[in-house]
Amino acid sequence: MPVLRVAVLIDLPREAASGGHVKYWERVAQAAVKQNAPIDLTLYFSGAGADEILSPHVRLRFLPPVFSTARLKFLPYVPAHTDLAPFHPRLARELPQYDVLHATDGFFAFARTAERIAKRRKIPLATSFHTDTPAYAELFTRQTLTGLLGKKFGGWLDSVMKISKRERASKDKRLADHLRVCSAVLAMRPEDIALAQSVAGADKIKPMRLGVDKDIFMPRPDARGAIEEEYQIAQRKFLVLFVGRVDAGKNVPLLIEACVQVLEKGIPLHLAVVGQGPLCDAVKTKLGEHATLTGLLPAEKLAQFYAAADCLAMTSDIEIGGLIGVEALACGCPVLTSKQSGVAQLCGETAAMRQVESREAAWADALACLAQDRGEQTAMREAALDFRRDKLAGWDDVLKEDFMPVWQALTKS
Repeated sequence: MPVLRVAVLIDLPREAASGGHVKYWERVAQAAVKQNAPIDLTLYFSGAGADEILSPHVRLRFLPPVFSTARLKFLPYVPAHTDLAPFHPRLARELPQYDVLHATDGFFAFARTAERIAKRRKIPLATSFHTDTPAYAELFTRQTLTGLLGKKFGGWLDSVMKISKRERASKDKRLADHLRVCSAVLAMRPEDIALAQSVAGADKIKPMRLGVDKDIFMPRPDARGAIEEEYQIAQRKFLVLFVGRVDAGKNVPLLIEACVQVLEKGIPLHLAVVGQGPLCDAVKTKLGEHATLTGLLPAEKLAQFYAAADCLAMTSDIEIGGLIGVEALACGCPVLTSKQSGVAQLCGETAAMRQVESREAAWADALACLAQDRGEQTAMREAALDFRRDKLAGWDDVLKEDFMPVWQALTKS
């Protein structure tokens, strides 16, 4: 069987603080290294780093951005910088050597360049959903306006001029245009599947899954004692875990206030925050001794936290996948997730996950109820382990069963 040359385009920097979009493809690349599949895989990232050769047939390639959002110094906060240029000449020179191009967004320089090269050279172009860019565009446009102009005037201007809504509409249109020119679209969320079907056609839609490394993310009976000792967390507290960017995009202000309300009820709660972001100081200021901020952690230590925690709090309303959810379940950790995010749907509505309305009071009630119900905690842990055994895919499965058949089919059509 001939070797399939595939370029995956990830228009984000690869760094320690990278989110699930980047980590997803890092895991797929690692699976490709282990497999003896007929594939030559190159992952393109935005940045000036040196290329990394993972194996003779798997590599990470870094290309400096043409016009990075890092140049826009007036922006008060950007969760991850990307390339706003409509075309990337250097990337364009490299793409013709591949049999399949795979975009992981439809908005920025890499994806837009791939569209042009795919059309010009008649190379199949696939795409997959990883980040809800339109929703984030609306959120951070509003945040930028209030940050620059003040909460009162910035909020008034946005409500009158509909600036953030217009930005979201612009991103929605760009995404639809991207999907129309793709030969295959891989998606997880029902709303993404519906969108792709409406603009690209049902025959182009293919399923994709979240994977997990079960050799790292597993139950660890001794984890709780080890974490309490290492981080000096008092015993018998209800340990809530948050993992990810500590910012408004992940709804951290809501989580802080919910935890404050639980503590005011006299329930012994402790919040462990794994990650970094602009709201770390707010966590410490509001929760004091009832919070532990670890910063970024390696996968092995994160797995220990999952196994130790009484629940993972996924307060973000904007999630396409959420690797942390399946990683937590693989460790036997119950998950509370925003009902608005749809994460529970992706996991088949397992009893290990409980959906919560996106309100401070609702989250406070959910945390308080679970903290005081040991029977429910046990039932959710058992459901998580059932999910791990019966439904959780490994990254080898994701590459072999989700991506490889799509890429191979595109070269034959």
